[in-house]
Amino acid sequence: MTIGSTQDTGTADVLHITLSGDVYLKSRQTQKGLIRKVRANLKNALAATGYREEPERIGTHRFVVRPNPDQIETIRSAARTVFGISSVDTVNAVPFRGIEDLARNIADRSRARVGTKTFAVRVKRRGVHDWNSMDLARLIGSNIVATGGRVDLSNPDVTVSVNVLDETAYLVVDHAVGAGGLPLGTQDRVLCLVSGGFDSVVAAWMLMSRGCPVDFVHFTLNCAQSDHALAVAREMWAKWGHGTDPTVHLVEFQPVKDALYVHVEPRLRQVTLKVMMARAASQIAEDSQITALVTGDAMGQVSSQTLPHLVAVSHASRTPILRPLVGLPKETIIDLARRVGTAELSARAQEVCDLSEGRPVATRAEQEVINASVDAIPDMLMADAITTQKAFKLRDWTPGQF
Repeated sequence: MTIGSTQDTGTADVLHITLSGDVYLKSRQTQKGLIRKVRANLKNALAATGYREEPERIGTHRFVVRPNPDQIETIRSAARTVFGISSVDTVNAVPFRGIEDLARNIADRSRARVGTKTFAVRVKRRGVHDWNSMDLARLIGSNIVATGGRVDLSNPDVTVSVNVLDETAYLVVDHAVGAGGLPLGTQDRVLCLVSGGFDSVVAAWMLMSRGCPVDFVHFTLNCAQSDHALAVAREMWAKWGHGTDPTVHLVEFQPVKDALYVHVEPRLRQVTLKVMMARAASQIAEDSQITALVTGDAMGQVSSQTLPHLVAVSHASRTPILRPLVGLPKETIIDLARRVGTAELSARAQEVCDLSEGRPVATRAEQEVINASVDAIPDMLMADAITTQKAFKLRDWTPGQF
């Protein structure tokens, strides 16, 4: 189908998938690449449901998908997880011969939903007609009022939404918010330090929403739940990572942790461990030609995430560190985890490592003090840790594999 063609003439529901503003508000040249990518990712997401048809362009910033009735909910849910899509509307095609005919048909199809409730009519129109959007909205409203509906343009109980594209109108039966953002794969790859709690996987998701494919690094410790961390990462990727194939780097870090008990005073162990992990992750990123790290740090959440300690960790890494959650409260992060679909799984994570032995921990250690603690760890331990890394595709991982 060419852009702007309208083959829908029956009453079967179809899906209108609208591109995000991050896509269709770009320059025409930039749009082309973004639309190609979002279309490819959408095809990938729909193929996972068994739908193999090509999404068709309709108008300038929409795709249309025509699933069988028993597929529509599954396909709508899948389309909502594709970055670069702002909404997925279930619509009903309404052919018409003129404005009066169209207004009557829309009112007839909306009457049961409105009843005697308050309502508003919203019309968007494209094409050549001898009437405008407001003319149609007023006429639809008059027809609905005649059978008991009451107009409320400010806070209606029901919104009757109509999109007119040339000679076909579409009544929106259901409106669902999409993932938004930029199409995944339109920005450079990043490496996320993943732990299995709420924060790191939400941070990865936020970078994915800005177009960045994400690889993962996890540091295994005797007190850590490596299988749990990888399960949370794969849960997120399986739902949202359409068109990507992330690599996981698993690094044995227990010898480094053991050395902290020998060489570093208890109050500095947490931030020193964080610095050592950042250094190791930076080396992996450089070896993998990845230009940025991602962490789930939120300002002041724990002792290693105070501003002085975040700065110290940043200084320790040759690779820039992105912290998309840095200004968010924990409640907001958990709400985002619910949207991502990992909150329930992340809630099962145990507190990984308290290295302070019950003593007060440093929250504002000087950079020189942290550097001295890091320098106390034998260089050979860090070099050995890097050589232990196992790299594999997240899709191939199974619990208990390592």
